[in-house]
Parts: sequence; C-alpha cells; structure tokens
Amino acid sequence: MNDDEIIALIAEETGLPRERLDMNAQLASLDIASIDMVSLLFEVEDRYGVEIQPEEIRPEMTLGELILRIRETARE
Repeated sequence: MNDDEIIALIAEETGLPRERLDMNAQLASLDIASIDMVSLLFEVEDRYGVEIQPEEIRPEMTLGELILRIRETARE
C-alpha cells in the first residue's frame, strides 16, 4: 500500500476529487461527512486489514497524518 493507493481510496469513498486531497489539508477543511469517514475506515480495514476507530480521527488531523496513521497501523 502506498500513498497514491490510499488517496485513491479516500477519493472513492468520500466522492472528493483527487486534486482536492492535499496532504497538508486538515480533515475538517475537506468537509468529509462522518458517514463517509466511517465508510472509509471500514474499507481500509477490508482492503488492508487495518483497524482504526472513528474516534481516533480528529478534525484537526491533516490528510497526510491520516495516511501515515493507516500505514503505521498496517505495520503493527
């Protein structure tokens, strides 16, 4: 799994265009609906075996931090 794959998954699950998914953007500024975030986390778990609880995702996190969290959790 690489950053591009994860960004493609985020775009797919949230309906946001990839060009809007800047690594430095705070999640709150992307206006991702909570249902879309939960859907994304379920899909991450299904595809990569990575379990991240919705309450671990803070609005002030950047997209880059979320991706790093997914990749780090996959290594555990």
